Amino acid sequence: MGDFLTTRQVGEILGHPEWLIRRVVDSLDGIGRFGGKRMVPREKLAAILEAIRVRQAAQPQEAAT
Repeated sequence: MGDFLTTRQVGEILGHPEWLIRRVVDSLDGIGRFGGKRMVPREKLAAILEAIRVRQAAQPQEAAT
């Protein structure tokens, strides 16, 4: 496997939609672009997963009915 992943690949690996991965990746430093695509370094996977957890924890939870 390569050292860089696309947002689609990251979404498949982490089990999250690509739109969420794009938003998180755009908020992180060290993410370059090539031909309009984000080049996500493989070593950023843990940081991306943690950022998703933080975002989800910050969202108000719906009341159980």
